[in-house]
Amino acid sequence: MEYRKLISFGKNSFVVSLPKNWVRQNKMVKGDLVYMEEAGPNLLLSKQETNKEEIEKEKVINIDGKTVFSITREVCSAYILNYRTIILRGKEIKTKVKDLQGIIQNLIALEVLEQSSDSITAKDFLNMDKVSVNELLRKMDVVTRTMMKEMSSIFEEDTYEHLNERDRDVNRLYFLLYRTVLYNLENPSKSMKNFKLTPIDLLKYYTLGFYVEAIADEIKRAARYLRTLKLTNEKQKFIRNLLQDYNEYYCSTMKAVHNNDRDLALTLSESKLKFQNALEELDKDVQKVPGLHSTLSKLQRLTTNVHNVGRLIYTLE
Repeated sequence: MEYRKLISFGKNSFVVSLPKNWVRQNKMVKGDLVYMEEAGPNLLLSKQETNKEEIEKEKVINIDGKTVFSITREVCSAYILNYRTIILRGKEIKTKVKDLQGIIQNLIALEVLEQSSDSITAKDFLNMDKVSVNELLRKMDVVTRTMMKEMSSIFEEDTYEHLNERDRDVNRLYFLLYRTVLYNLENPSKSMKNFKLTPIDLLKYYTLGFYVEAIADEIKRAARYLRTLKLTNEKQKFIRNLLQDYNEYYCSTMKAVHNNDRDLALTLSESKLKFQNALEELDKDVQKVPGLHSTLSKLQRLTTNVHNVGRLIYTLE
């Protein structure tokens, strides 16, 4: 951080000099306009007006000879990088049309505008200046809480298919959160004006979103194996209680996130050892119970990810 002395200029004005490096990086010269915008106690400076009309980007993706997974990655990448129009082209459109439509439908606000025998044009009309990363994180949390609760009752009701659907919802929200973070990093003055978010805040939201999405993944994966386990009544009760503890651990950690409660986050950090000890106890039976090793692997990752969420709260202010 640099400091500049405020200089009195005349009776009614004050002057502060601009850093030479900033002027050079923005290729500004004597006589150029510097735009200023008030954002609470902050004064935002930019080399252009922040309300200047956004130039919409377009991405063309050739789908011939590519797997559905490869096309999915390219479309998701274009979406996250804020390409407002995504055009899929190729001779294989006809044979892959259902898969391609599914890829588009799995991204929030992206819709098919035109379709022909060799192309599909999709576009979104989101106003990125109004998309809140805080609201997106809260929505991810709501869905993930439901997943955690359903996993804890997996022995009473096989909810694996429901968990799959909810995991896809979390993924969709995470892609939009990722996109929103990048958009605001590219437009820091808008981020400060619209949401009072600094780059550090945006980094925090991105990392939280990353871990919550990873938690949802591990819940789904753990449930895939949990429903197949052949256990004694005693072991099943032990795991059922453990899953309910995971539910409480996650919900309490997210409470610390939403309230920015560093003390609660620090207290919950001690829980990691309790879960590790419980998993080590279950590890004694991995040779006797098929699928138990894979289950414990997913629960270990779940423990780590929830712990990492809490750690963000007491390490970033």
